[in-house]
Amino acid sequence: MSIFTRLFKIGQATVNKVMDSFEKPELMLEQALRDKEQQIREAKQSIQKCIATEHQTRAMMEQEKTQKAEWEQRAEAALGADKEDLAVKALQRASEHEEKATSYEQEWSAQKEAVEELKKDIFKLEDELGEVKRNKDFIISQSKASEVKKQIYEAKAKISTNSSDDLLARMKAKAERNKHEAAAAKEMAESTNGDSKLEKEFEDLEVNTSSGAVQDKLAAMKARMGQKSST
Repeated sequence: MSIFTRLFKIGQATVNKVMDSFEKPELMLEQALRDKEQQIREAKQSIQKCIATEHQTRAMMEQEKTQKAEWEQRAEAALGADKEDLAVKALQRASEHEEKATSYEQEWSAQKEAVEELKKDIFKLEDELGEVKRNKDFIISQSKASEVKKQIYEAKAKISTNSSDDLLARMKAKAERNKHEAAAAKEMAESTNGDSKLEKEFEDLEVNTSSGAVQDKLAAMKARMGQKSST
């Protein structure tokens, strides 16, 4: 996977994360697309520099090859003039240019291959960006649908764990407990009242008995005083 493709994948993850945290994903998606377009433009500028370097390397390679050929021609001319020493020097110079040309050719070949890979990455990146643009509305609708589902599930969770329901349940249980406690208090009160009633009966009996003795004394007193006791 190329560096540009990895950057785009990271960008996609960032877009998804940002879209989840905002209420208007269409605005964030538009911004993400603009940012990605800017990245592509900057990547193209970098590739253009690489292409320029590759062209320069190729030109230097061609120049060295040309100079090599020229020095070989000079060597032939020196031999034709019976100047072998001069021909040797010309061939030495031709060899130097050949070595440089070979080095530049290897460098140019590697640069050309790298540039071609970068071009493919850019083309792929542009295709992926174009696909996102074509499906922008669908992506936004999916994001909104997911948000609605999230809200529905959150609402269901609130309903299932509603604190008012818990309060009503506790109040009902408390009322039921109070009813049983009231019944128990009534039962205790009746039991206690039964003992008091019995004591009251004995108290009344004593009072009645005491009243009878007083009446007898009163009658005796009246008899002594010669009064006629009433019936």
